Amino acid sequence: MNEWMQQHPASIGGLVLWAIGLLWLMPSGKSGKSRPQLPGVLLAAAGVLAFCLGAGRGIETLQTEVMFWTFALTALICAALMITSKNPVYGALWFALATLGTCGLFMLQSAPFLAAATIIVYAGAVIVTFLFVIMLAQQSGAAGYDRQAQLVVPAVLSSFILLGVVVQQLQSNPLKIERPKTAVAETRSAGRGSATSPPPLPAPDAPTPPPPPVIPAMLSKATPETPVGSMKGLGRSLFGDYLFAVELAGTILLVASIGAIAIAPRREEGAL
Repeated sequence: MNEWMQQHPASIGGLVLWAIGLLWLMPSGKSGKSRPQLPGVLLAAAGVLAFCLGAGRGIETLQTEVMFWTFALTALICAALMITSKNPVYGALWFALATLGTCGLFMLQSAPFLAAATIIVYAGAVIVTFLFVIMLAQQSGAAGYDRQAQLVVPAVLSSFILLGVVVQQLQSNPLKIERPKTAVAETRSAGRGSATSPPPLPAPDAPTPPPPPVIPAMLSKATPETPVGSMKGLGRSLFGDYLFAVELAGTILLVASIGAIAIAPRREEGAL
């Protein structure tokens, strides 16, 4: 630990600045005057920048397994907290974190479009709309625990100490795991090989192989015009092979929207 601290002073300084900035930004209801937010934002931004510059040397040693388990545990834990949360606002926020964890898994599977679309649709539209509905439906005001943070110093110190220990362990004990080849690279290499060398001819006395089983041709079959992973192939599969599922999901969302409008509390005319 001491050797790592001597080799990464920028990371330690960044964590300290980050923690001080976060402490400054925490809401406090003890004093009547609110503190200016700009110093805390600047301190936190400087801490994040220094931490990233100091820890960036060992970030490339982070392997697929660590990232997979990080995103998978994030998605599972946040999904469980979303279901068990009694406050709908917290449930929506846990759902946002579970969505981000799932999008991280999509990125590990070389599906950036699917990850971006999931973030835009769910975290950017559905959750924001849900939070607006909650805020408009519950106008009694924020509770005391929302106006004033509780146990600020222990929470910030424990979280940043844990973050520093995790980074120290990842940089001190790098994982040596080779990344597997992607299916797209294998498909391209197989395509180049088939184009240059013709298939082998069967022997004259070789038995005739049985015919392959008849499988309905899917519209999403990879072709030179629509290779694996392309937007054209994804769109053709989504609105071709899975058209019924897409339309069914859209109908369910429409019914849910109509039901939400129907059960919304009715107010008298002129009342907000």
